Amino acid sequence: MKAKVKAIEIPKDKRAICISDIHGSLDLFKQLLDKVNYCGDDILILLGDLYTKAKGDQGHATLKFIIELSQSKNVHVLRGNCDWVEDYLEHEEIKWLDGLPHIIESEKFVFVHGGISSNNLAEQEARACMKNDNFMEQGLMFDKYVVVGHYPTVNYTHEVPCHNPIVNEKSRIIAIDGGCINIRSGQLNAFIISDEKFSYTYVDGFPTIQMEKAQAAKGGELNITWLDRFVEFVEYGEVFSTYRHLKTGKELDIPNSTVWKDALGNICSGGFGTDYFLPVNAGDEVSVVSKFGNRIFAKVNGTVGWIEL
Repeated sequence: MKAKVKAIEIPKDKRAICISDIHGSLDLFKQLLDKVNYCGDDILILLGDLYTKAKGDQGHATLKFIIELSQSKNVHVLRGNCDWVEDYLEHEEIKWLDGLPHIIESEKFVFVHGGISSNNLAEQEARACMKNDNFMEQGLMFDKYVVVGHYPTVNYTHEVPCHNPIVNEKSRIIAIDGGCINIRSGQLNAFIISDEKFSYTYVDGFPTIQMEKAQAAKGGELNITWLDRFVEFVEYGEVFSTYRHLKTGKELDIPNSTVWKDALGNICSGGFGTDYFLPVNAGDEVSVVSKFGNRIFAKVNGTVGWIEL
């Protein structure tokens, strides 16, 4: 099936607020709208993966809220690969979902959940638009900025892990999926286009603490991403064990509780496979993702890493 394309205008005097991969996180979504001071005069573009029953316990309420928002002429919604028709949906909700476009195009931007294969939007396949892993690293280049979700941006950061939006000027691809719900340290990003200038903010809901002592940055040579998640065991530890990353050959300590075997018996690292220690000063406020022994996995301004307590 060919992709449905919707044409819109983004006036220079209006903000376009782009949010992707909400995954049923209604509370975070509302917090994010409040944080950016969203109003009806803004252009709101939601890039899919809106709800789903399996990812978040507010799925149906999130969908209802988005459908209500979409009654405004300034709200535009795409369908993502996780926006399945669930058995709890009402007839009108299914009809609304089935009517969503797969691509939104303005004069200078293309918005799509997963990605596109060329500048010719008429030739795009719907399924490929919704699911396109690792889109930014496929070597494609476009005439217009292509704004995408679907693939968390932390999977593009191979050294220092970060969940913030990424703007690739060379390829003209902008990736905005902060990994909300899908990744333990994830966040919900808002990417803002205003008079062709870019900015962003995020919410994540993690508790914060104030640091009692300073710590210098250390490591930052390896962040294990989803496509390269395979490791091999080196040495056991009570909380952290040492593993060798198969692609790079680098060794690092990974929390025991975050390593698992897939169906083929491969050992996989998920979400905490980094050697990066965050730089912090005494008195700094940091978000706490998880605690493992005498370390916390923390976040500062969208960047995540370890802090020794």
